[in-house]
Amino acid sequence: MAKTKLGQQVGQYGLRRGLGTWEVTFEGQRDSFRDEQGAAYVVWLLLHPPPQPIHAVALTLEAGHFAGFTPGKADVIQQRNLGMDDAEAVRNLRRQARQLEAVVADEQESEPARAEARRKRKEILEFLGRTSWRSQDNTQKCVRAVNRAIRRLHAYLAFGVDAQGKPHPVLQAFAEHLRKHLLVPSGRGGGPRGARGVAAPGGCFTYEPPPGVVWRRS
Repeated sequence: MAKTKLGQQVGQYGLRRGLGTWEVTFEGQRDSFRDEQGAAYVVWLLLHPPPQPIHAVALTLEAGHFAGFTPGKADVIQQRNLGMDDAEAVRNLRRQARQLEAVVADEQESEPARAEARRKRKEILEFLGRTSWRSQDNTQKCVRAVNRAIRRLHAYLAFGVDAQGKPHPVLQAFAEHLRKHLLVPSGRGGGPRGARGVAAPGGCFTYEPPPGVVWRRS
């Protein structure tokens, strides 16, 4: 299996959307699972591991944009009730933080420019960590819905069987990966914490891939 200069294995971990399904390549082996709401959240987290845990409201917005979802009038009203307008602003700040991170990592940039980008990124991340929109009561509805959808998908992957009643070994291994690197770091899987040593803040979700694991969308 080919590797990048960082030792990341190419083609070992991939996701491809089909008609009502997602095809997953996990450790070079393939299987498929049904496309449902929890899949949108999980796929987004795998393909975009957040540098900081992302709140459920922002995750809903990100996953919706990523999937190409165009909200109707009723959806827009519901989004406003759940604090989506605030989440859009948070989403823009996260985008700025990613852009600044790229400047910091660019060795061709001058040191003053990198230092300024580092300072601005730190300010944005500190603001996102204390912003009050996450404490709105209505957002808890969204938190519960996202948590429920991800757990439902995880249960399907972990305990699902084929037409002959046999377990899906690839999906079960994928489910264990999600438990250890998504649910546990998000404070929703029990057991030891993730790589950062602490669970994500209340209402937030994250994905902490182990070294060498990089997901690609094909």
